[in-house]
Parts: sequence; structure tokens; C-alpha cells
Amino acid sequence: MKVVFSDRAFSAIMAETTEKIETETGGLFLGTVENGIWYVIEAIDPGPKSVFEVAYFEYDQTYTQHLINKVANIYEAKLDLIGLWHRHPGSFDVFSSTDNGTNSKYAKMRGEGAISALVNVDPRFRLTMYHVAPPCKYTKIAYVVGNDFIPEKYLRLKTADHFEKIMKRILSPSKKQEELHPSASMNSFFQRIMPYLVDRLIKEQAVRPPLYSEEINNNLIDRVVPDITFMSDVLGIEMSVLQKDGLLALVQDTIDGVCKAFFAYDDMKKQVIFQFEGNNYIYEEGLLENLYRIATEVQRKGDESEDEKSGSDATDPSKIVNGVLKLIGFYKKGE
Repeated sequence: MKVVFSDRAFSAIMAETTEKIETETGGLFLGTVENGIWYVIEAIDPGPKSVFEVAYFEYDQTYTQHLINKVANIYEAKLDLIGLWHRHPGSFDVFSSTDNGTNSKYAKMRGEGAISALVNVDPRFRLTMYHVAPPCKYTKIAYVVGNDFIPEKYLRLKTADHFEKIMKRILSPSKKQEELHPSASMNSFFQRIMPYLVDRLIKEQAVRPPLYSEEINNNLIDRVVPDITFMSDVLGIEMSVLQKDGLLALVQDTIDGVCKAFFAYDDMKKQVIFQFEGNNYIYEEGLLENLYRIATEVQRKGDESEDEKSGSDATDPSKIVNGVLKLIGFYKKGE
């Protein structure tokens, strides 16, 4: 097991340490894990409202979550929050009891645990890297720095064409054309993941949100775009994306009827609400893709013997779409 930092991520750690040289500081790691190697693609700064003291540091959580969403959205690969780092005073290079609580929380976020780094300047810059296994078991691990050690797929940025397609979906007029063409069914997709949304159900009556500021509307789009991209680019679900009166709507008008799903931002609770078929659910970025992959894995295990006989790869969602999502006729929206 080891950690690989991109040139940009490691430079960001050095820059943040230099800027806050008189106090503690820190940041978050955005990346992925593959075959026991932790790839840190971005190091997110702690935010302007962080608490910086000589022997104490606290993240600006609202800012860091906002920045994670923004930065992750420019990469083709799905990047996740995989760990964190912070500086300790002098040569103190072991975790405090407060650190243990924080590291434990991050380790529980994913099956592989998390990574956590300590930075010291005594007098030269020194970084000590740890893997944190749940609940809070530390293992010191090595690290290297350099883009050459990272698979190119994790460094690749989304193209301008990708974002233009998303803009077009959001801004396209709703006028129908007569022609129909095949598309995976959005309704089938949502029915597929419904059993896994039960624990996120909100029992309160749905309340239509007020008109929000442009900043909140943009924040809503930022959080939902990764799932929209997965549904359209990976599964081939064609749909219209509309935003009005504080709601973000996904609409698919087909020969079988109209399917609609809605998203709204609850500013009081600081969370996104997903609504489908009259029920409200607590939403988080990437939720729909994650639940679809869980449903796919459950099906794969159930059909394992059949898959082995046919030689098909049931782990690739784009290859099983015909078996899971009904193909329907979709009314293509006008230009």
C-alpha cells in the first residue's frame, strides 16, 4: 500500500503550509483508490473561515464541501474524498485524541478506510503518511510524488464539448419533434434503485421551495450534474433538464408517458431533496449512480452462474443496460 500525489496536489500542500507557516493548517485529499494505491489528484485548501492557531486547527466545512464539488466536476473520472492532512507544531508527528476522532470519521466513509497525513516543519518540510483502518488503526505508509506515477485516466479533464452538452440539455426548449428514437427508460432506472432509497425517505409533506438566489440554484446544479452525466453518458438515458422556481427537474417524455424527477435545495437544513412519485428523499452528490451500481452488483451476484456461461461482464453498467433498463421511444427535443 502506498500513496501517489499528483504534482498539483503536493504543490498545494506546500503552498498552504507556507502561507500559514506560523500556525497549524491542513486540507483534504480528493482522489481514488485502485489496487491498494491511493491516488491523490487534488489537495483542497481548508477555507477562509477555518480556525488557524499555533496548536489547533479546524476546517471550514461548508467551504470545503463546496470546493470539493466544484473541483471534482472538472475531472472525467469520479474523484472522492479519500483523506486529509494537517500540520502539527514542531516535531510532534503523532495524532492527538482530537485527530483520532476526525480520522475515525473519515475511515468509516469507505470500505478501504482513509489516508491521513501529518506535516511538520522542523526546520524543513516533512510529511508523514498514514493509512487509517476502521475504527481508528494507523499504519505508516510510503508516498511518492509525480503525475508520471498516476494513470492518465485519473488526470483527464472533462472536455468543453461535455459541458456544452449539459448546458444544451438545461437550456433546450421543450418543443417536441415528431420523430421517436430509442432511449433507456428513466422510469425503469428509478424503479431499479427505489428499494435502496428507503432509508433516505423523508416523511414530512413536500413543500414547494421559494425562489432562490442564483448562487443556490447553481449549487443545486453542481451537486446533481454528476448523476445526470452518469444517466445520460453511461446508461444512455435521454432526458430534458429544466430549472424553474427553485426546482431542478429531469423529464423524459416517451410513448409510455412522462417521467419526472425533481431536486430542490433546503437552505435551512443545508441539504438537497430528491423527489420521485410524490416521495421525498435526502440526496447527496453521486447518490443515484452509487445506488444503481449497488443494484447492479446485487443482480450480478444473483446471476453469477449464468454470466459465467455466457461470458458477459455484468459489472459494466453500460453493458447491462438492455437487461436492466427498458428501451423506449423518446420524443427528441427541438434545437
